[in-house]
Amino acid sequence: MGTLLEPDDIREQLQSQLLLHYDLPEDTKVYHLKYSENFTYRLESEMTGEKYVLRVNRPGYHDLTELESELSWIRAVKRDTDIRTADVLPGKDGKFIQQLAFAGSTDKYVCSLFSFVEGIGIRGMSTEELIPYQKQIGAITAKLHLHAMSWNADNSLPRFHWDIEDMFGDTSRWGDWSKNPALTESQKEIFSQTVAIGCKRLGKYGKKPDRYGLIHSDLNINNILVDGDQVKILDFDDCGYGWFLFDLSTAVLEYDTNLSEMTRAWLDGYQTVRPLSPEDLQEVDTFIVLRKIVRMGWIASHWDNDTVKRVTDRYYTETEKLARAYCETNGGCL
Repeated sequence: MGTLLEPDDIREQLQSQLLLHYDLPEDTKVYHLKYSENFTYRLESEMTGEKYVLRVNRPGYHDLTELESELSWIRAVKRDTDIRTADVLPGKDGKFIQQLAFAGSTDKYVCSLFSFVEGIGIRGMSTEELIPYQKQIGAITAKLHLHAMSWNADNSLPRFHWDIEDMFGDTSRWGDWSKNPALTESQKEIFSQTVAIGCKRLGKYGKKPDRYGLIHSDLNINNILVDGDQVKILDFDDCGYGWFLFDLSTAVLEYDTNLSEMTRAWLDGYQTVRPLSPEDLQEVDTFIVLRKIVRMGWIASHWDNDTVKRVTDRYYTETEKLARAYCETNGGCL
């Protein structure tokens, strides 16, 4: 893989290449939105008022088949459900994926164009304000799961997995959480014990079709917009095969003091659409604490990331409290 370009380097070159690939107004300007797993830009025309979002994928994270699969699911969700998310828009050649070359890199950068979704973020809202939205997020997630179970019943869509090996194995997708330099030795010890207990429990829980399938996997606070009483979801980039309750753990990933309230709200909303079994509910704490540890591997491998810059020591100390309580509840050792 070649040199990874900076967001502003890409933005400047996009400005000159955009109209070659997309049927957009001639005065369309490119503005950097964020750099997380990918580079995201807002496109806007002063002349027409049209707005779009362009995602430029980081080279090597997905192959073309995986990207095409993601966009196929988004289009199917838009067609088959009432879930509010962005439309996927084709290039001039009718294809939903465009490959661009940028000076300074030997890589081909893959781009996808989306409609602009109006709304405001939910970060900073009070628990009281968040709860009705969190219930909607739970219900929306259940609709996604039911759609996936029907539309992709044979699990043939080419996407990666979020199972034990992909979260904690030698080739874990987001890196080794224990390599995170912010962790103390005592935190590493308790997190190691937590991972061992949690993985053993998930091994027993299993991957029956009503527990494991195609999931969004990234419905965190950053990928939710609200418009009045409507909830809109974004960013299917990490969709893949995993436990359905993995989506719960992501939805509460950044909550700590109000974690129990936000978890209950999500579960209440989810079960208005799709009931959960007692066995499912027994593993709620397992998914929540493991997902928080998985994130530490992602943080360790993305130090230059806009999202990582918001992470404070509080995240580690609160996760440590959660992990200690989890281990005590589950006997403290294997």
